[in-house]
Amino acid sequence: MTSDRSRQAAAIAAIGAVVGTAAVVYALGVLPEPWTRGYISEGGVATSPRDGLYRLGILALAGSLALLGVALRRLVPFVFAMLVTAGVFGGVSSAVSCTPGCPLPPYEPSTPTDLVHAGASVVAVGLAVLAMGVVALISLQSVLRTSARWFFAVTLPLALVLVYGLLAIGRGTFTSVLERVALVPVVAWVVVTGVLLCRLPARSRADTTRWTADGRAGRDVQDRATAG
Repeated sequence: MTSDRSRQAAAIAAIGAVVGTAAVVYALGVLPEPWTRGYISEGGVATSPRDGLYRLGILALAGSLALLGVALRRLVPFVFAMLVTAGVFGGVSSAVSCTPGCPLPPYEPSTPTDLVHAGASVVAVGLAVLAMGVVALISLQSVLRTSARWFFAVTLPLALVLVYGLLAIGRGTFTSVLERVALVPVVAWVVVTGVLLCRLPARSRADTTRWTADGRAGRDVQDRATAG
């Protein structure tokens, strides 16, 4: 069961993920290169025609991660810390843009802002994938666990191949296309999980009070039996 606040956070998380993704895709659509070339982060450089919109989109995605963590706090406590931290790093990625071309080591010379932006982005996505894996393993709700398992099974191999591509190949069509493909199931998991949380039975304040009272009554009976 979920509380009303958790359901509200889940709903906003799902909406934020959709809106943020739409903003990023729209911002990338005006870059001089084809949409499937270049890093996604290039939409946020100062020379991009819609860098402000791109940053707002990334910020919305970061907020959706944090809000999903809030929604999952009572069901899967470990995920709360991971997703909120992922949201913070996502906010850093939005605030600190890379230089044109987003050069990354080991094949290109990088500036400190390039490293900060790339590092924050990697940590944010990595924590989101890790949170997905935790939900897949220990979620108390079977529907959330099953959904996370499917998304994690798709996301993990894509993420591993992407890391290999960044380190072994560098900038190119392979890494740019794979980067976009790998992020799709992550965003989809946020949206689907938010929707599923909204559909779970709501736990009202009266239910919580009654559960607490029943628990206290049970402890009182046990204490009297032990004393007797």
